[in-house]
Amino acid sequence: MKKLTLLACSLFAFAAVAQAKEMVAPVTSSKEVMSEPVSSKEVITEPVVVEEVIVAPVVEDPWGYINLRAGWDFWSEYGNFTGNGDDYPVGLSKKTKDFGGELAVEAYKHWDYFDLGLGVAYQHHMKRKSSNDSFTHNDPAVGLQSGDVSGAEYKSVPIYVTGRYNINYWDWAATPYLKANIGYSFNFDSKDLDYGPHSTGTSVDDGLYWAAGFGVQYEDFNVDVLYGANYAKTKVDIPTGGNEKFDNDYERVTLSVGYRFNIW
Repeated sequence: MKKLTLLACSLFAFAAVAQAKEMVAPVTSSKEVMSEPVSSKEVITEPVVVEEVIVAPVVEDPWGYINLRAGWDFWSEYGNFTGNGDDYPVGLSKKTKDFGGELAVEAYKHWDYFDLGLGVAYQHHMKRKSSNDSFTHNDPAVGLQSGDVSGAEYKSVPIYVTGRYNINYWDWAATPYLKANIGYSFNFDSKDLDYGPHSTGTSVDDGLYWAAGFGVQYEDFNVDVLYGANYAKTKVDIPTGGNEKFDNDYERVTLSVGYRFNIW
């Protein structure tokens, strides 16, 4: 009986020890397996450059334009007059002095090579130079008189048709052109005829106006040179009675500078 009891106790003790060993897990060293990241090549595509194409607007020629012009007469002359009266023979010079010029407004319709329009101008003509010692008169009361003769100038406002032929075959930056005006000149403000110590009244008739020349257009600016004339007859009051007319045309060469304003 004692042997059986001892054997049972031994088996129980052995089983307890074995159970204890199973509950306590042995410590084992483990290496952490680090998996290397899979390297993937990043596909970099170059950016597509989109060029912006700017289309310049097509600049069309204007339908028409208004040209403002100022001119200077750098050469001019008048018609001359020689009185036929026995008592007061006088002679006027053709030569001029001082300033002469004009201000003009012109409206044009534009085509490819030709511009046609209307214009009006105010023209201040130059003064006439004196004719030295061209007047002589033997007055019984005071004796022989002599002196200079001057005067008989006038101003004009012509209304005219104007045309320009543009020579722009080669697409130059500046466009040469030929120009011509023709119209009617309204003449006014006729000055007295002065001779020595005397003076007599005058009046002036209207007449034809024309001019022709050439110029250059650069962008909206233009410069031209025109040879022109205002036709006029001046009537001189003769002191002894009556009157006498003579051709008092004003011819000149004018240098003008203008600026144009385009019309739609």
